[in-house]
Amino acid sequence: MLHILLLILKIIGIVLLVILGALLLGIACALFVPVRYRIEAVRQEGEGEPPVRVRVKVTWLLHLINFLLRFDGTVFVRAKILIFTIFQMPKKEKRRKKAEKDGKKKKRQKQETKAGKEELTQQQGGAESEKPAETAKKDGEPQKIVTDETEEKMSEDISQERREDAFESIEIQRTDEDGEAPEGTLKKPGFWDKLRAISEIVRKLYEKIKGFFENIQYTIKRFCDKIRSISETIEYYREVVEGEAFKRSFDLCKGELLSIAKSLRPRKLEVSLIVGMDDPASTGEILAVCGMLYPIIGGHVDVRGDFEKKRLEGQAIIVGKLRMFTFLRTAVRIYFNKDIRKLYKLLKKEAVNG
Repeated sequence: MLHILLLILKIIGIVLLVILGALLLGIACALFVPVRYRIEAVRQEGEGEPPVRVRVKVTWLLHLINFLLRFDGTVFVRAKILIFTIFQMPKKEKRRKKAEKDGKKKKRQKQETKAGKEELTQQQGGAESEKPAETAKKDGEPQKIVTDETEEKMSEDISQERREDAFESIEIQRTDEDGEAPEGTLKKPGFWDKLRAISEIVRKLYEKIKGFFENIQYTIKRFCDKIRSISETIEYYREVVEGEAFKRSFDLCKGELLSIAKSLRPRKLEVSLIVGMDDPASTGEILAVCGMLYPIIGGHVDVRGDFEKKRLEGQAIIVGKLRMFTFLRTAVRIYFNKDIRKLYKLLKKEAVNG
């Protein structure tokens, strides 16, 4: 029994070790196996030729993953894992023909269905037209007739009611139940009433002027506080930028970016161009600029001039590779750097204990 248990544990351990080894191998491949790319571009002038032909190919781990982008008037994209295509645009020709065939079949069925419906509608319309039109007369109702005498009588009654209502309202305004003038009766204002009204107007005017100047004072104070706050913030960040932590962090980031740029530099760069302008002098100026840039572009770029006609032709080939380990190393160095952490806290205005 113990022997069987030990055998089971041994098998489980071997399986776990195999899984762990495969996981470590996958991580190592992802970090250290480079992603290779090749870019080709060709431009030719002529009838029937596309202006530019571009072909981009990216592969990883002995073409285990393969990506292709091609443009020669139309765009073609394909992504493969081993021999299996996981994405392709446009689709294969067989699928396209099948889709077109299905579309034509559906369209024909829709036309047949529409024709049948129209025929059925015409038959129903003929049957309905044979029915007598007597039903419309049954639904009719006699209309009420209003004579001129009735209208005159109604207008006289309405005018009489309006006059009575106006008379009652005048009587109510004149006196109330005690024989005194009601509250709504207008009175001629006296001297003291005019004096109180003038004082009230002066008081309201004074309050408006006072509020206006208080608002101006408050606005000016807020503006000054904001300017003071901005100047203090600028002074604080100026001191941070001039500090040692910022200088050391800047040097570290600059070195890491240069390292990434060096790793991304293509191993092969070949560009061959033929340039011609309308004016031969312009063509000569372009060649002079290329000559000044020769220390930078070196022997990788070949530019020739055509002084007879205007054209731009040539081809370019770029081949290179990049590794994920380079980016991971840069990220780790930046994340665990003490100066960068301190600078991050300073930029957030957090307290830093030296």
